[in-house]
Parts: sequence; structure tokens; C-alpha cells
Amino acid sequence: MALRIALRQKYVFLGLLSSSGNHGRVATVLVSQMRNNATSPNIKVDFNQSTGVAVLSMQSPPVNSLSLDLLTELCINLEKLEMDRACRGLIITSNQPKVFSAGLDILEMYGKSPERCGEFWRAVQEMWLKMYGSNMVTIAAINGSSPAGGCLLSLTCDYRIMVDNPRYSIGLNETLLGIVAPFWFKETMANTVGHRNTEMALELGLLYSPSEALKIGLVDQLVPQDQLLTTATETMKKWLAIPDHARQITKSMMRKPTLDKLTSNREADIQNFVSFITKDSIQKSLRMYLEMLKKRKA
Repeated sequence: MALRIALRQKYVFLGLLSSSGNHGRVATVLVSQMRNNATSPNIKVDFNQSTGVAVLSMQSPPVNSLSLDLLTELCINLEKLEMDRACRGLIITSNQPKVFSAGLDILEMYGKSPERCGEFWRAVQEMWLKMYGSNMVTIAAINGSSPAGGCLLSLTCDYRIMVDNPRYSIGLNETLLGIVAPFWFKETMANTVGHRNTEMALELGLLYSPSEALKIGLVDQLVPQDQLLTTATETMKKWLAIPDHARQITKSMMRKPTLDKLTSNREADIQNFVSFITKDSIQKSLRMYLEMLKKRKA
């Protein structure tokens, strides 16, 4: 709890700086000083000033579940990088073997108060808004399985490169847990793979192998494990060759309607989530899923 409070205090401080037009240079200097110390418990950031590219690695064992703490740290680091004018590109990946992110942390939604569920969902929204609306070039280097919220995180990026291993999978499989993906999950996927593929995927809770994901456009490229970051770095050069202003305006034009839809409905979306996730039937489904996981581990 103390860690999360401290992180939020940093986040508020950075947010105040970034919103103050008269102190933009101060914010840039502070971020420049801070970027070499950009390792937090769940996130590691390596920024290369010469290339203008940062590599953000999730390192929350065992499977990078998107907990409130991880989401908070992710948003703080995204804010810092976005404020730094020297940073033009972001590669997001995982330090955990065989997994990019297992998705939203079930323990953040099971047995929690409505207030805590609302706080968690606001953090999920914030992550999506920052990633999907980022001015940076964003590339997901998907080193393992990426179900549910992990898939959503990769979908927010401009480009997705996945390790070509049939044991890995990716997709929005919420319905398998008795959960319904909200409209902004749905629209993010539909904007990527089209309406019909999204309809099938969401209703059936499909998880795709890398080759299947490539076929429908859920990922853009497959590579061997040992070439993942090298390929992401080389791909980033192509994206950064485009003038920033032209690329950013085009990206905004493509994504702004979806971003605006959530921005104008954030509170209602939180209320809908809390009302849904705290239902007895949904809590029962989550409990059964957690019990199943325990049996697998045993």
C-alpha cells in the first residue's frame, strides 16, 4: 500500500508539471535527470538517448498480471517518457520467460470492495488511454503468451511482433471466465482485425496461436525468440523515419474517436464494471477459476 501511495504521489507531481505550460522546460529537465533511474519493482526502463528509443520491460513474477501496482507503475513510466521530448519510440516487452502478460489480475477483482474495484478499473482505463493515445511510436515485443488484458496492452501499440512458438497464445478470452470485454476493448480489437473476426473472438473467448494471430492481423510479424528485440529495434527505425508531426496527426485521426468515446464515458464505464464484477454470479465464476488455478499448481 505504501508503495502504491508513493507511486501515485509521483504520478500526480509529474502530471502537474506536464499540465503547466510555463514549466515545460523544468518538466523536461526533471524527467531527463530521472530517466537513468527508471527501475521500479515491476517495471524496468532502458532509454537510449542516441536513438531516442526506450525499452520498457514488465518484470512482475510470475506472469506479469496487471495488478493495481503494476498498472500504476506502468502509467508513471509512460508519463515520464511521454514528457521527455528526446524519447520518440517505445518498445514494450517482458522480462518473464514464456509470457508477455497474463492479463488483468483476478485477485484485484475477486472479493474486493466496490471502491477498490473502481480504483482498479480506473487504472486499467488510464493505461489504455496513455498507450492507445501515445505520441511515441509504440511496438509490442511479445515474448510469450498474452491473453486478455495482455492482449489489450499489445493491441494499444502501433506494431506487434510476436515470438513464433506454437505453445504461445494471444487473444481477448474474457468470456471463458464469465466476464464481458467492455466496449473499448472491443473497439480496439475491431480497429485492428475487423468486426467479424472480433465478434467471433470475443463471443468464443478465442486464444490464437502466433500463426493464427498473424493470419487475422492480430500481430504483424513473427520471429524466432532470439531475434525479437533486434527485430523490434530495426522495425522502430522505419517508423521513426517518418516525420513525427505527420505520423502523430495521422495516428490521432485514426484513434481519436475511440479514445474520445471512453474519455467522455469513464465514470459510467467504471460504474458498469463495478456493478458487473461484484455480482454474486461473477464472483462465483472468478472463485471457480482461482480454485482451478490452485489445482493446476498443485
